[in-house]
Amino acid sequence: MSDTGFPADLLELQRRWYTAEADWGADPTEEKRAAFAAVGAELYSHSYWGDAENRHKAEMKLKQAARPATTQEPAA
Repeated sequence: MSDTGFPADLLELQRRWYTAEADWGADPTEEKRAAFAAVGAELYSHSYWGDAENRHKAEMKLKQAARPATTQEPAA
């Protein structure tokens, strides 16, 4: 497991979900929707969730851990 407590493959799936979501938003085609849905299905059926004590809480922590950085460091 990673230092966040989540398996590396689960973190990567969440990152792929964010990417697929952005791709679909930028190009709302059926192909992009299907790709987004496929990643979502893989993410939400991951074996990690079978052992999660509080799945909702764990999902929120996973999303936070995998969210792309959106702020930049101030210029020196």
